[in-house]
Amino acid sequence: MNRQVKQVLLLSTFAAACMGVGMGLSHRWVANAQEERPVTVNPAGLDRLPPVAEVADKLNPTVVAITSTSFVKSPHMADPFGGGDDFFNFFFGPGRGQGQPQPGQPGPRGQQDNERRAESGGSGVLISADGEILTNNHVIEGYRGASDNTLEVKTSDGKSYKAKVLGRDKELDIALVKIEANHLPYAKLGDSDAMRIGEWVVAIGNPLGLDHTVTAGIISAKGRTVTTGISSFLQTDAAINRGNSGGPLLNLHGEIIGINTMIRADGQNIGFAVPSTMIQRALKDLRAGRAVSRGFLGLQTAELEKGFQEALGVKDGVVVSDVTGGQAAEKAGVQRLDVITAVDGKAVSRPTELVETIASHKAGDVVKLSLVRDRKSRELSVKLGDRKHLGDQEDQEEEKNGPTQDGSTEGKAFNSEKAYGFTVGNITAANRQAFNLAEDRKGVVVTFVAARSDAAEKGLTAGVIINAVGTRSVSNVQGFNAEATKANGKPMLLLIQGPSGPGKGTIAILPR
Repeated sequence: MNRQVKQVLLLSTFAAACMGVGMGLSHRWVANAQEERPVTVNPAGLDRLPPVAEVADKLNPTVVAITSTSFVKSPHMADPFGGGDDFFNFFFGPGRGQGQPQPGQPGPRGQQDNERRAESGGSGVLISADGEILTNNHVIEGYRGASDNTLEVKTSDGKSYKAKVLGRDKELDIALVKIEANHLPYAKLGDSDAMRIGEWVVAIGNPLGLDHTVTAGIISAKGRTVTTGISSFLQTDAAINRGNSGGPLLNLHGEIIGINTMIRADGQNIGFAVPSTMIQRALKDLRAGRAVSRGFLGLQTAELEKGFQEALGVKDGVVVSDVTGGQAAEKAGVQRLDVITAVDGKAVSRPTELVETIASHKAGDVVKLSLVRDRKSRELSVKLGDRKHLGDQEDQEEEKNGPTQDGSTEGKAFNSEKAYGFTVGNITAANRQAFNLAEDRKGVVVTFVAARSDAAEKGLTAGVIINAVGTRSVSNVQGFNAEATKANGKPMLLLIQGPSGPGKGTIAILPR
């Protein structure tokens, strides 16, 4: 019995010792796990240089050179030095060149000397074995299919083909052309959304006439807004020059993740490409020769910066700066100063994100907008219009100013310069002339903006028209003062308009 007791005691002591050691190690491991460490990258497997040579070898044959030639007639032949008749008369006298045909007049054989040859070119990439080619619309913009116009494609083996245009997308700056050939090498469209900033890419094209030039770099940024269109560009530092337009931007799998489109001329190695995912959505329409159908709300938007956040009580979303009359958003009940927070449950936080999301739908689709109005959440169903009618919206602009709310107070105690850094005046004949205001302008005109003010920082300048403060229209200084006083030291929301032109927008001015 005593022996058994001793064994039990020994075993208990050993178990306790193991538990103590284990607890000590566990405490150390937990302490190490909680210790803050710098962010590092494990270099294992990443020490090999990117396979640019393999991408170049395999994908170079898919890249083509495109040349568009047309003949343009103009009323008068331009002087080669740009000086006009006065320029030549000064040096040679008014009787110069007697016996020679004058610009725009018949020559010895009766021909009109007012035609010039217009030639443009760029790159393209084959996306099917039977000759479909993606390029930029601006590469082939001069080609109209007339009998004396030509569109020529030269492949990597030196062969030349006559091409035809299947479809154009001016807003995306993409075109699909076709040559009659078979069994051609072609590239696959990849997923640009899956690319990460910093990943390697390869650009192939014909810059400055140097055919099949290969450059490499990385994705410098995504979602760049460079134009007023719908494109949310990929930015790359792979060298791109004139002639690269229409060529592919490739990932290291050799997939097209963008079509190289433009550069920043005032910078170095700042190039932009249309993302492949946006091209994929348009491809079906391009192949069918149809105008690309994209959803359209018909509103102006603004970033939800600090002034809007404080005034509207919303932290995330996109501010509706103005609503176009007769378009989808107005028909659905969207109002100025609404804050759109989501489309079909997908959160949006930037204007470009909202445009991309809506443009990814077809015209006629119904989407659900989540928005905040007067600090209360609500949802609206909107049947989308067609973005191809975007240019028509100016003609459809309607007067949205309701009854003028001038208020009953004189507002004499309100000093807009002291409170917000700017002053306003009535739209009198003198002010119309001083600021060159269009006849249809209504509201009050900004007459002065202090340099050290948020108003100046937001771009407010003398001559800008203020149509409304908050949601209330104003037609004179008295009405402006009455509404501005209600801001009571908080950000003031202004619906503004230029001295001329149709554009409107909303800005938030912080108090001084």
